[in-house]
Amino acid sequence: MLPGARATTFEEKWMARKAQPRRNAASPRADGPLIAIRAHDDKKNLIEHFVPRKAAPIIAGMSMRWGYILRVRTRWAGDADMRDYFGNKAIGDLAELGITDTAIRQFASVQQIEVELYDRPSAATKADPLLEAASEIPWEYLLSSATRSIGRFESLLVTRCFSNGTTIKPSKPGTVLFVESAPGRIDYRFEDEEKRIAAAVNVDEDKGLEFSRTEPYTRLKDRIARKAWQAIHVTGVDTHQVAWLIEDFYTAVAGRAAVARRAEVIDGSDQLHDGMILRGDYDSELPVRYDELADLLLESKRPPYVITLNLYYSGARTAREMVKRGAYAALGFLDEIDDEFAELFFQAFYWSWGHDGRSVTEAFLDAWQSMDGDRIYGTSIVIWLGRSMIGQPDRPAKKPARAIKRRNGGQ
Repeated sequence: MLPGARATTFEEKWMARKAQPRRNAASPRADGPLIAIRAHDDKKNLIEHFVPRKAAPIIAGMSMRWGYILRVRTRWAGDADMRDYFGNKAIGDLAELGITDTAIRQFASVQQIEVELYDRPSAATKADPLLEAASEIPWEYLLSSATRSIGRFESLLVTRCFSNGTTIKPSKPGTVLFVESAPGRIDYRFEDEEKRIAAAVNVDEDKGLEFSRTEPYTRLKDRIARKAWQAIHVTGVDTHQVAWLIEDFYTAVAGRAAVARRAEVIDGSDQLHDGMILRGDYDSELPVRYDELADLLLESKRPPYVITLNLYYSGARTAREMVKRGAYAALGFLDEIDDEFAELFFQAFYWSWGHDGRSVTEAFLDAWQSMDGDRIYGTSIVIWLGRSMIGQPDRPAKKPARAIKRRNGGQ
């Protein structure tokens, strides 16, 4: 699939069909594109390349390979030669998808790249395995590493899009819900994180900021439903991490509700799904799968502007599902992350958004740039958006722009 002629033919075929909507809401054809990678050059010309669904074998292989590479990044991130090696490997893998060297050179000169994923028409009731694999690929690292390898030196923002039809441009939050969960045998404390986020969001705690401290499922659901939250911050332990913290968590089962939930989290093929551990109404530790967690957090009177997920393995599916169900933006991590680093990142994000009046995507980039470059190398922090930002500037009305500082680094 390396030859450029086939990829160009495919792109031309899809770009020529201007009358055909290309967003998820339009239910793209089953033989249509799976992924669009796009940007604007410095003259506002559109750079756009499509990856077809027929690239399924390549997508599946990349998902497994790059997921493993970044999970073991502590073994190689400090080695300049290995960084160069994986940068070249990223270029090669993107070329297999039809994203040629010429395209990479075009992307190396832009400030933002958008990766849009398309659902299949029949995926309303059943997960699309190809979409799941594409969601797991660390596009942020691949595009950042590939463009850096051929000379990019400016900061690069990579956003993901799963169109949900939203048209809002959120200003800083006025109502914020902090959801923390350390039920049963999970020994976590959130005092420091509470202080950091409370100071950063710039919201009066007596009026617009509330804390849900390991509440039972139904009580948490009621709290979310009774107010139109503009931002929800979630912190706790995900369905993968809990198995490392508590021995035999998924085999030593007690309680009918917990048994049923564990059956949902671990499916018939013995796959452990992403999700979070909450307190149940009758069970001290309740595994909740990512799609049900999304339904729970979208119980509010209107979809939150932003949902931030301080959870391992929350970036590929959980954050995507938040946007799919109506949130404007959702942030998460593709794999594991240092707890202190995660808290500092979200503190920086909310400070930039809540205090400085930056847009959501600008606040995301500000937070990324404020982190220690060596510590974050290879860390895939993901932001999903509910509408395309290419051609639609993500800026609240009447907010002053601020220059993006340069930095030779990235995901």
